Amino acid sequence: MKLKAPSEMRALACLFVALLAVSCGEEKTQFERPLSSSEAAVLAEVLWQNYESGGAHFRLSSLSGLPNGTISIEGGIDWKQHLGHGLILGGSQPNPVTEVWWDDNTVVERRPDLDKELEERLIAGRIPVLVRSPNVENRRLDQLLAVLTGLAAKNPENSQLILQTEGSSYIRKDVLRDQPVVLLRYGKRSIYWINTTTKAMMRFESIDSSGQYPVIVDLLELGPQELEIPSDIQMIDLAANEELLQFIPMSP
Repeated sequence: MKLKAPSEMRALACLFVALLAVSCGEEKTQFERPLSSSEAAVLAEVLWQNYESGGAHFRLSSLSGLPNGTISIEGGIDWKQHLGHGLILGGSQPNPVTEVWWDDNTVVERRPDLDKELEERLIAGRIPVLVRSPNVENRRLDQLLAVLTGLAAKNPENSQLILQTEGSSYIRKDVLRDQPVVLLRYGKRSIYWINTTTKAMMRFESIDSSGQYPVIVDLLELGPQELEIPSDIQMIDLAANEELLQFIPMSP
């Protein structure tokens, strides 16, 4: 699994500026028009199709919340079990997270810069990871993990509701990873890049309610994922070791 190099991460910042200005904002492109009934029907099923696929290999890119900061996560997600794993580049400073596992109730973080602080708590030969509850209110990482988990639904949506939602529209046709796609927006803040042949989601773009933090998720391959935490790690519960919180930024 290969994450983007720092120079590529800087290039992402320019892409996010474009997203803020056009893709997820109020400005309309020359191609934009209201959704047709058939396009709304495709949108209504796209998250359900993700769920039916079982999971995906993904790559997420976003602004991190730091000044000019970016964060990239690449890994796998099991939408039926709500389990995920990813390698991380960028994000929180100091003592950044480099790897994460998560489900609905738990976030497990690998922070190598804290190994020396944790060595007295370790069993010989074990790799320390920090275990905590999700905090989507204050932690940027947890917000991004929630976006990934939310890209699937057990049932199709109501296409009529999509048509009636302000901002829903056809944006344009394009090509992504050599595949023909159509860009459809649901509401004002979510854009789906959908393969015109398979009707599968290939990319998701969104922006938060503040308009400051765009997110791009590429679904590189749909299908079941085998996810498990390695056996050679030692979990350290943050709730039981509150003195460690001084080393962990609350945000981003």
